[in-house]
Amino acid sequence: MDILREVEGAEQELIALRRSFHEHPETGWHETGTQKMIEEALSAAGIPYREVCGTGVIAEIAGRNSGDKILGIRSDIDALPVQEETALPFSSVNDGVMHACGHDAHMAVLLETGKILNAHREDLKVRVRLIFQPAEEFIEDSGAYHMKDLKEVTECTRLIGLHIFSAIPAGKASIEEGPIMASADTFDVEIRGKGGHGAHPELCIDPIAAGVMFHEGVSRFLARRHNPISPAVISITSFQAGTTSNVIPDTAHLSGTTRASDPELRDRFAEILGRIASAVEAETGAGVKVDYHWGCPVTVNDPAAARTGRRAAEEVFGAENVIHVPFSMIGEDFSKYRNEKAFLLLGGGYRDPSRVFAQHSPHFVIDESVLKYGPAYFLQYVRDWEEELFGESRL
Repeated sequence: MDILREVEGAEQELIALRRSFHEHPETGWHETGTQKMIEEALSAAGIPYREVCGTGVIAEIAGRNSGDKILGIRSDIDALPVQEETALPFSSVNDGVMHACGHDAHMAVLLETGKILNAHREDLKVRVRLIFQPAEEFIEDSGAYHMKDLKEVTECTRLIGLHIFSAIPAGKASIEEGPIMASADTFDVEIRGKGGHGAHPELCIDPIAAGVMFHEGVSRFLARRHNPISPAVISITSFQAGTTSNVIPDTAHLSGTTRASDPELRDRFAEILGRIASAVEAETGAGVKVDYHWGCPVTVNDPAAARTGRRAAEEVFGAENVIHVPFSMIGEDFSKYRNEKAFLLLGGGYRDPSRVFAQHSPHFVIDESVLKYGPAYFLQYVRDWEEELFGESRL
């Protein structure tokens, strides 16, 4: 099979499918319409599937010669609570919801991969499972947390996936061994003081001052107690307190996120924030409580799985286009799967910088000319893995 030529023959169908998903986005755990669209596409291709975890779908492709080795290929399916501002002719019809991270492309790529594989299933020596996962954007209660223990997932010998990025130029790709994306946890800080008149702060315990001190403590830790060689972030992203100009409130609420490249540092974040809270309590007299919410671990590409992926990527993109992308502080719940796994970063950014917008932006767009490389990479990965396992591939 000439993989890229076969995928190019379905390129317009692939683009149309991506646009259909883009036009009808749904947020995590509410992807009922998305699930139906996936199932309709699988049914039309003659691929059996099962609904899982509410809005998820798992399908399997195997032929008479497929053995017990199973390759899982995962796509996330949820959109974001973002009001689209792209003015695309296929913009979101759902107010306040947008595929602003590329999951629409991921679904289309995986469905096209499945369709082509199913047409050649009698050539397969392995089984391939298509895993459509809901709620990737829920950092704590994400889809991977629920799907990782399903039998259909734990049985997978390997698990692979990809993510399209506007920050990487179209036609480029990256797959590295080891850590590639940060852990992503969140936290809430409840501060209880003693409210009163703004003219007499000496009679109050000001929760706003305590909140500022907590923020300063976080900044001091990163500047003076943390090794700068190991990337780490603690960001306070919300500070809420008070309702008027002449009243010191009783309470304040802070929330934020932590990111780390080192799993051991990630494991210490809750303790670090707790120590900062205790110091603020001692100095201000306010009560400071930290609730730490464990989200995504560090995303780590297993060496063997990544080496197969790099070989496949070089065959599809050309060795000169498989580039090094620095470690990213973005989190990805693909990290929660316990299988041997590898994750490819697919360039989808326009070369015109005025058309490049970050993931999660209401202006986020991708160069659709790169979509064909997604199925080509997955198909090449199947072929190369079969060659590693059996010495040859019929695909």
